[in-house]
Amino acid sequence: MQANKTLDVYYHDQIVGTLAETPDKRIAFQYNDTWQKNGFSISPFSLPLRNDVFVPNERSIDRFGGLFGVFADSLPDSWGELLLDRHLASLGIKRGDVTTLERLAYVGRSGMGALEYLPSKESDFDLKNIGIDFDTIAKECEKILSSKQSEQLDILYKMGGSSGGTRPKILLSEADKEWIVKFPAKNDPEISGKREYDYSIYAKNCRISMTETQLVPSSVCEGYFKTERFDRHNDEKLFTITFAALLEADFRAPSCDYETFFKLTRALTKDAAYDKEQLYKIMCFNVLTHNRDDHTKNFSFIHSNLNGWKLAPAYDITYSDTYWGEHTTSVNGKGKNITDQDLINLGVAAGLSDGYCRQCFNEIHEKTQALEHYLNPHNRKTVIHRSFHERV
Repeated sequence: MQANKTLDVYYHDQIVGTLAETPDKRIAFQYNDTWQKNGFSISPFSLPLRNDVFVPNERSIDRFGGLFGVFADSLPDSWGELLLDRHLASLGIKRGDVTTLERLAYVGRSGMGALEYLPSKESDFDLKNIGIDFDTIAKECEKILSSKQSEQLDILYKMGGSSGGTRPKILLSEADKEWIVKFPAKNDPEISGKREYDYSIYAKNCRISMTETQLVPSSVCEGYFKTERFDRHNDEKLFTITFAALLEADFRAPSCDYETFFKLTRALTKDAAYDKEQLYKIMCFNVLTHNRDDHTKNFSFIHSNLNGWKLAPAYDITYSDTYWGEHTTSVNGKGKNITDQDLINLGVAAGLSDGYCRQCFNEIHEKTQALEHYLNPHNRKTVIHRSFHERV
């Protein structure tokens, strides 16, 4: 098949610029003239708004398939990538025959966030009146993960082929809102959906900003986690970008400290107190509730003409571990054995008051005690060595 060599990038029906493949398989980008005059930088540190041809460094080939991070955000990863590969195989197309630009063309207008890619190769499926039985979908997802054939491949691909993350999921419209429904991954316990739902409720109770969440009933497990998409609002696609994309960082391995996250947040939001406080709450919650999969793709910003850059609502907040047994994003250089003082020091260095940091930690510590039954007691003891109550 003939591979695309160029692809146009659109946002709200306005052309942003053009992607072009270089001889060494990196993907160059140039802003459109009109966008340079009236638009905004879609990745402030890597793609400033000027009339240059931007070429990513060589590390981008391994990290993002030769793309700048902001465009790699549009590509499905893990589950979505698996569905795309299966879909292409059903069309007789081998994985190795598809370039990175081709993959973006298959995403077309259906990607996460607001960027769209034309000319599109997006498949057109008629999903009207198909009916959704979540237990059946979960069973078909399990087949895909076990490398078995699924008769529902077209439906699964259309409903989840643009998504990221390890867990199988579908995207759907319901009650005038856009939703994500997650299903257990291969090694997930049956409580994973209920657990993530419980985490979302406790996070909101700790005044962490999240979208609406629900627990979908099931006859075979404790339920499936359902969450409203933060990249959609009133039928409008919102421009979003992950920390991984902004920092051009590899989200698959430990590569950042929360200190970097705070610096990034302060720079983009013009040191807005609300965004710093939200990030501090999320950091404390992650440490206290054993969410160690806190990598750079699990944090995002939203941009709008009215509000500029704002920290996106929290997502992927649940119990998780890593095979190296540490947080993916470190606190004061530590991936484990993190103390309350480490969290305070980081918050104060970011411009928050010592009193706020102590009060915030105490509140989250107290309000998350009921999640204790989800945690490994040994790991719980090593997370925070000394509580504020022991200090005061």
